[in-house]
Amino acid sequence: MEFNKLQKKLWIKMLKSIESYRSGGTLLFSDFIYGLEGYLDAGEFQDESLILQWYNYWTPLEIFYSTNGDDKAIEEIDKYLSEMESFLKSKI
Repeated sequence: MEFNKLQKKLWIKMLKSIESYRSGGTLLFSDFIYGLEGYLDAGEFQDESLILQWYNYWTPLEIFYSTNGDDKAIEEIDKYLSEMESFLKSKI
């Protein structure tokens, strides 16, 4: 998968966003997960397979938010964060 400069920059921002969230930043969980989706949208990625894979990793985070709101429990979502992070790293 070849990314253009903007897409690569946005992909890296997703990774940095995960790092920041894990380190206890002040970002609300909803802002974090919808920020990730915003980066995906801004990249205008055309590879449907990539987009579907991305959503496979993002959806558990969104479901957690839908059922728990902004009450974050890193221990409960760490598995999903790790899986998303591994996926993102595997593509750059």
